[in-house]
Amino acid sequence: MLQVATAPHEIEGRWKWPDWDRGPYDALSSVMLGPPFEGYLEVSTEVDGEPWRLQVSYSKSGFAPRLSDGINAERLYEWDIVGRGRNEKKASYNISPRFPNMRHWETGEPVQLPWENQVGETEGVDVEYHTSNIEADRGLELLPEFFAAIFDEAEERVHPEYFRTDPHPASTMWAYERYVRIRREWARKLSSAGVLQKVALYLSDLEGVKAELHIDNTEVMNHQNRLFLEPSSVTELLPGHTYGRKFEIYQLKDPDAVSKDHPSYHPKVEVLVNKKMNGGQAWAWADRHEVTEEIDETLLNALQWEDIPLAPDGNGVYVADDHFDAVAREETVELYEDPTPRLEAKTDHLLMTTLRDMGETARDVTETVATDGGATVDDLADQLGKHPATIYRAIEDLGEILELDQGNVSFRARKYREELRALVESAEYAIESFADRIQHVMGLADHVAELSLFQEWLAENGAEVEFDEQGDPKRVRVDTILSELKASSFENVATIAAEALEKWSKSGNDPAILRRAQMSWKTPGGGTEVGFVGAIADR
Repeated sequence: MLQVATAPHEIEGRWKWPDWDRGPYDALSSVMLGPPFEGYLEVSTEVDGEPWRLQVSYSKSGFAPRLSDGINAERLYEWDIVGRGRNEKKASYNISPRFPNMRHWETGEPVQLPWENQVGETEGVDVEYHTSNIEADRGLELLPEFFAAIFDEAEERVHPEYFRTDPHPASTMWAYERYVRIRREWARKLSSAGVLQKVALYLSDLEGVKAELHIDNTEVMNHQNRLFLEPSSVTELLPGHTYGRKFEIYQLKDPDAVSKDHPSYHPKVEVLVNKKMNGGQAWAWADRHEVTEEIDETLLNALQWEDIPLAPDGNGVYVADDHFDAVAREETVELYEDPTPRLEAKTDHLLMTTLRDMGETARDVTETVATDGGATVDDLADQLGKHPATIYRAIEDLGEILELDQGNVSFRARKYREELRALVESAEYAIESFADRIQHVMGLADHVAELSLFQEWLAENGAEVEFDEQGDPKRVRVDTILSELKASSFENVATIAAEALEKWSKSGNDPAILRRAQMSWKTPGGGTEVGFVGAIADR
């Protein structure tokens, strides 16, 4: 199954080279200071046939020069090389010297820099980089080409190996963002009670995690909808992932100001990893490929969890722009089961278990807490005209979904309150039996209303059933990844279908009815397959 290739957006970090002492910095200073450039240069060049416009200037560092530097200045200069290419491609580099016993230009006190601990008490150069719409390795390739172009313009020779060797292992990256661009209608699917909200809801009931959901639809839908995930949260969603990140749907503030044919009419879906979301820690430049993989897996799994096709060909999902080509990637990323439907199935099951035979007081307590958002035992007793001891007994009966903390009553999970509040406020609330009301809203037919083995199968597999007008199952949707291969890390689809028939039959139902139902499931390649339950089970 094909998967779309992502594109780089912003990348930042720092490279370190002790290979030539201060050679690159001193060489650049020698041609840039004094005539003819007097500290500023603009020059055009080509790299592999691609045109670039370079701007070279200096900024004042916080370091004092050494006596041996022989310059009449209080502060050493740092050199800024900014290259601008076609279509907003950009590569910026700040080149700064490093040497033992560096001192503050104003106080004369020693300056504590990571260089000495990471590289040693030796001379070298430190290069802070910031690239836009360029792959990380391409940014490293451009630096020596830009550097050589400056000396060509000055008609001076320079060491040909400067910046052409691998940077020191202490080199880092601290910001990395990649994206895809999708059509508006698909982006609405992501945002309208979509994957951001489902993931936030899923994490809200897990201990030891931290995540924040920020929604900004003030001017336009999906202007900036962002989900911030710290490392502990990411691990709960994507096995083996370790970096905190931001998932964002970004739409221009006024997208209708551009033509509907322009790519920016449609939003970006982006994932950013930076040090702020990782305890202020950068990661090694050598780990950039691992971070790329985690970003890409996050993007594609989130799209897959919302049933958005991953293949870029002929499905009308992806919109190419100057940097995102909307083509298939060479190697596919791993896809994981969507954790959110499984949570929904389990909580639906628990609600049914707790609520189907509850007494009148327990029902009244549940409805009141659902609509008010919380209450105290005394408030509930006054409002319902019951003795506090009666309220306590009802809360004890509802221990699976309600919790009591110092006299305050609330739902253990936000989902419980949302499901029940929607029930109480809905038209279905007029149904006579409370158990029937719950069953009606949950969409369960009479076949599975009594929490049968089949209902347990639905919960275990994150599955949903759609019934026809006669109450027979018409479609079974399994929101997990299943494989047709028996030797696979994913569960076998034939085995799952056979289990469904077994549980359905043991729940007292005619297996022939379920065999005729359609079943859909997600494939390891990112697609969706459909077949009849009976035919699948017989494979």
